[in-house]
Amino acid sequence: MKQLKIPLLIAFITFAVASCKKSDSDTGSTNTYPKQVSITYRVSSTTTNTLVSITYDNETGGQTTANNPALPFTKTITKTVNKNNIITLGYFVNPAQTVKLEILVDNQVVKSQSYNNSNSAMSYTFQ
Repeated sequence: MKQLKIPLLIAFITFAVASCKKSDSDTGSTNTYPKQVSITYRVSSTTTNTLVSITYDNETGGQTTANNPALPFTKTITKTVNKNNIITLGYFVNPAQTVKLEILVDNQVVKSQSYNNSNSAMSYTFQ
């Protein structure tokens, strides 16, 4: 019985390790960092035409604030990012209104959320 258990244990461990290995499609060039991406920030609302301010991460790694922007607001930047870099988008309005924030990377929506507050922000982490 002992002789049967050892080969079965080795086979199970081999199977477990092999099933955890990444496939070639998981390691494609889209996950290679650093990489240059197009980032689009979109802000819209069904209840207001303007906000007090919108703040977003810019090309240099700092933040830019747009004061009294008209809605819908769209800003596109090109930036080189590394894995685990974080970008943020936020707003302020008074009184509280329904506001939708969206972050697109290379024309794909990666984060989208609606808020009903006077100020909110969201972030996206590059994976």
